[in-house]
Amino acid sequence: MADTKTRILDTALALFNEQGTAPVTTNHIAEALSISPGNLYYHYRNKAEIVRGLFNRITAAWAANYAIPADTLPDLALVERMVAGNFTIQAQYRFFFRDLTLLLNADPELASAYRQNREAGIANTRALIGLFESVGVLAPLADDEARDDLAQLLWLVGDFWLVFRDSGGTPFAPSDTAQGVRLFRRLITPHLKGVST
Repeated sequence: MADTKTRILDTALALFNEQGTAPVTTNHIAEALSISPGNLYYHYRNKAEIVRGLFNRITAAWAANYAIPADTLPDLALVERMVAGNFTIQAQYRFFFRDLTLLLNADPELASAYRQNREAGIANTRALIGLFESVGVLAPLADDEARDDLAQLLWLVGDFWLVFRDSGGTPFAPSDTAQGVRLFRRLITPHLKGVST
């Protein structure tokens, strides 16, 4: 059986995904677990700490998803698998992406952690674009600004497409991942070596 901290995070995740973070209190989480609020507070002082615990899970899942074995030269198929994996992670933790701005505004510690992760991720995306240019997968981009713009466009799709789907009234389903990967591919295709724009 999972330990209490793990059970608290698992239960909070289910409630947050179903209802959003705003209406769910620590008392609701404790009640769903059949534990006392005091027992919950022993492990997590407040809801913000629970959200941070779930964000730590997200960042660990991202790290595993984006890890490239040392002997592997990245290709577009690998990157597309990573994009699909990213959407799977977002579907699992969909509350976080739906409530992102509210969560960051409410918790400076979470905001700092999220922004550091995002800056590192965009830098890694720029580096991957540069690697693809160097091995001839992508045609050379005009300059660093073009590289940065492409990296940010890819992140916009990666970070916000699931929320875009949900906000249109059609909840994201795992089968929708293929469309997210297609959007990513459409951003990359004009820059592929030998493809005219």
